[in-house]
Amino acid sequence: MNETVELLQRAMAALWDTAASLSPDPLKFEQRLALVEHLDETLAQLAGLRLHILNDAHQACDGITLAGVQHSVRASSAQARGSMKLAQHLTRFPLVAAALQDGTISLEQVQAIVHALRKLPPSLSRTELEKCQESILRHAHDLGPDELRTLSVKLYEMVDPDGAEEDEKTKLEAQDRRAMRNRFLRITPDHHGGMKITGLLPIARAELLRAQLEAVEPPLSSYREADELPDKEMRRADAFMLLIQTAAAGGNLPAHGGDRPQVHITLDYHTLITGLGKVGVVGAENLDGLSAGDARRLACDADIIPAVLGSDSRPLDVGRAHRMFPAAIRTALILRDGGCAFPGCTVTPRACEAHHIVPWWAGGLTCLANAVLLCPHHHRLVEPDPDQSPESQWHVHLDPDTGLPWFTPPTHIDPGRTPKLHRRFQLRAILHQHQPPGRNRDGSQRRVPRRHNLGRRLPRGLTAPTKAPPRPTPQPPPQQSESSPAWRYQA
Repeated sequence: MNETVELLQRAMAALWDTAASLSPDPLKFEQRLALVEHLDETLAQLAGLRLHILNDAHQACDGITLAGVQHSVRASSAQARGSMKLAQHLTRFPLVAAALQDGTISLEQVQAIVHALRKLPPSLSRTELEKCQESILRHAHDLGPDELRTLSVKLYEMVDPDGAEEDEKTKLEAQDRRAMRNRFLRITPDHHGGMKITGLLPIARAELLRAQLEAVEPPLSSYREADELPDKEMRRADAFMLLIQTAAAGGNLPAHGGDRPQVHITLDYHTLITGLGKVGVVGAENLDGLSAGDARRLACDADIIPAVLGSDSRPLDVGRAHRMFPAAIRTALILRDGGCAFPGCTVTPRACEAHHIVPWWAGGLTCLANAVLLCPHHHRLVEPDPDQSPESQWHVHLDPDTGLPWFTPPTHIDPGRTPKLHRRFQLRAILHQHQPPGRNRDGSQRRVPRRHNLGRRLPRGLTAPTKAPPRPTPQPPPQQSESSPAWRYQA
C-alpha cells in the first residue's frame, strides 16, 4: 500500500516538472494541450477506480469506508451520497463503467448517461442493456454531458415510451404543484434608498414575464448620452421599472420590433389537444419544459406565428425584407439555431442578434440563407473586417445540404482552419433520425416491438453530422464603395 502511494506521489511530482518546463513559447502550446488531455484521461481513470472501490465497500458491507466517505470534509453530504449511488448504478451498466475506467469518457459524462439509463425497465435483458450502452457511448467523443443526458433520455423514451411519458407527466405535474405552492414575491427596503425584490414563479408565468421585460429593455445605445454602461442586470431593472410605469399608465405594453412580447414553445398538435406529452421552451433547454395545460393557457393570449418546415423539420425561407430582419425570419432563425450558433455558446435566443453572413452594407440579402443567430459577443467576433485578411478572421458559411451554420476559425486559433459545428446541431440530427413511435388515428401511441426497437433502430443508426461540409474558398471582405453606407451593420 505504501509503495503504491509513493509511486503515485512520484508520478505527480514528474507531472509538475513537466508542466513547469512548458515555456510561453507558441511551439509548446500543442504540448501543453496534450498534457491537459492526458490529465483529463487520468482523472477519469481515477474516478472510475474510486467508484469501483466504493461499490466493493458496499458489497462487503464495509461500514468504516462508507462512513468515512459520507463524513469527509472534501465533499458535501449530497455529493458523497451521489457518488455511492452512482457506484451502485454502474454495476448494471458495465460498458459505461469500463469506458470510465479506461479514461475514454469523463465522470461528468457518466453521470449524464446513468441519469437516464437507470430508469430503463428491469425486464431488459443483458444483451439489450449492452445495446443501449453502445448506442450512447458511440457518441461520447462528439457530445458533452448535457447532450449525452438528452440523448440518454430520448433512448429511454424509445425503449419504454409509456413509462417515459408517465414519468414526464408525473414530474411536470409535481413541479407545477411545487412551484405554485412555493410561489412568493417579497419587496423589502434595503434602508439605503432602494427596495429589494425577490420571488419565485412557475415556469410558464416567469417566461411570460421575462419576454415582456425583454420587449421593453432599453438598448445600450440609449445610455451613451448619459455616459453610462450598465450591465445586463441593470438594464433588466430599468426594463422592470418601465414595465411598471407603463402598466400604471394604462396597462398597454409597447411593441417590440413590431410584435407583442412572445414566448416561443414547441409542441405537436396531439400534445396541445390531448395534454399528453412534453412542451419545450425554445432556447431554454436547461428547463424541464411546460405542461400542455400551461401551453394552452399561453396560447389563449399569444400571437400564433406559423412557420413552414421542410421534410427534415428545417425552417424554410419566410420572406424578404430590407436591412433589418423581420419577426418572421427571426422566428425561423430561432427554430433553426436554437440560440447562439457559435460552437460552445449557450446564450438563449432572446439575447441573440440576427447576423448577416454577407454584410448588408456589402450587398448581402436579408434572408434566412444569409443569416445566423449570434449573441452580441460572438456577433462582434465574426463580423467581417475589410481591413483584415480573410485568414485572420472567423468565417461563417451554411451547409448547402442541411442549412446549418459552420464556423471556420482564423489561423492563429487553428492553423488547419477546421470548420466547427455547435454540438446542439449534432444532437438534433441524432434525435431527428430516431423519433419516438407516432400516434394512431384515435390518438393512442403506436407501439414498436421492444426487440425491434433495440435491435434495429437504436444501435446502428445513431449518427450525427460530425464531418464538416466542403468549405467555400474564403473571399476578402468587400471594400466599401462610395455608394455603400458609411456605417457598419451591427444588429
